[in-house]
Amino acid sequence: MVEAFLNWARARFDAVRTSLWLVPLLMFHLGLALAFGALWLDSSGLASDGEASSWMNSGSGEDARNLLSTLLTAVISLAGIVFSITVVALSLAASAYGPRLIRTFQASRATQFALGTFALTIVYLLLVLRVLRGEGAAGEVPHMAVTLGSLLALGCVLALVGFLQSVSSLLIADEVVRRVRHVFDRVIQDLPPIEDDHRPVAADLPDDFELRAGRLRLPREGYVQAMEFHQIQAWAQAHDAIVRLDIRPGDFAVDGDHRVLVYPAPVDLEKARRQIGRFIVSGPRRTPDQDYEFAIRHLVEVAVRALSPGINDPFTAMAVVDRLHGALARLARRRLPGPLLHDEAGALRVVRRVSDFAGIVDAAFDQIRQSAAGKPSVLIHMLQAITALAEHLGTETQRSALRRHAGLIRAALGAADVSAAADVDREYRRALAALAEPTRAAIDGDEAAAR
Repeated sequence: MVEAFLNWARARFDAVRTSLWLVPLLMFHLGLALAFGALWLDSSGLASDGEASSWMNSGSGEDARNLLSTLLTAVISLAGIVFSITVVALSLAASAYGPRLIRTFQASRATQFALGTFALTIVYLLLVLRVLRGEGAAGEVPHMAVTLGSLLALGCVLALVGFLQSVSSLLIADEVVRRVRHVFDRVIQDLPPIEDDHRPVAADLPDDFELRAGRLRLPREGYVQAMEFHQIQAWAQAHDAIVRLDIRPGDFAVDGDHRVLVYPAPVDLEKARRQIGRFIVSGPRRTPDQDYEFAIRHLVEVAVRALSPGINDPFTAMAVVDRLHGALARLARRRLPGPLLHDEAGALRVVRRVSDFAGIVDAAFDQIRQSAAGKPSVLIHMLQAITALAEHLGTETQRSALRRHAGLIRAALGAADVSAAADVDREYRRALAALAEPTRAAIDGDEAAAR
């Protein structure tokens, strides 16, 4: 139950982490704390002892009010500039890279911190300005609080400069695809090294499974964000059942879909639905936690848009292919989860849909290849990426998947550009030669599979 809650919490936290309100809200409360703390230090006399007063603000209450009023006006004006730039940047990103890439911009810590710095400073200056009296003598002015307000205003200027640098870099296509690929790296970093590629892909289900299995209605409509497979396995073991999941993280489920099968059918289907439903988290959008194709599809979207007739930017598409090359090279050394889960006694308990290397390669190359048909430069770059990938492959299954795509890429050229056919054929032969000769990593992988 605790692990199920953690999966739900991770899915919710991903939505909060990629929002623009969390960090500004936290820094807003920090501004409240700083204001009350600085005023308390001034009222207690701790801030005016010794030589500290030599570097702090000095002057009458009217001087302090004028200073803070000017700073507050300037900071609010700068905040308006930041908000305007943010909206423009998001609009440009949505049109250039796709609306789903907005998540990358919202997750930028520089943007969140810049907005938070302005929120912190504004609330701080308002609270300090509220306690200042214009007719107060110099000895009655909270000099520590006024000085800190001046420093925060200077910090807003630095935050604006950093924000402009961050936004300008986020509008560069290479930086966008680099950040998206980084999401994929985080998803696969906990996968164990590859050991073998001969895992069972078909379940040895009972002959009467389809007849006797009970079909459970999925509880909520939306994208499956996380599934607690070990909890489902524990439930199946406790009820001496087999659960088949015809859905996986990243799929879209409609309220009323019967895509969870339990064998034999439970006496109380509704109770089983509620119990297993606790281990399936769905929401309004996909999340990367268990969805291995999440970042891949975001990268592909950038490439497909770049290859559209209205944009026609093959260089961005080639930059995406480079990042996909790096992602697949890392994935080739990792062992993806298998489709079958057994209990301690070896009894089959869960059959699930999973992502495999061939499926992720399909997600990476299919749409780019289709959009790049007739664009030899992109097709050649894809074949070069496959050739370079060969040394990272660990099994014959991986090599077979890339050989298939090399053939499809060669065929995609068609008769659109006869002059480039020789170049494409040359790269195709190089790719086949690289994939036909197992590398040291491939030999090690095949030997491990044989053992």
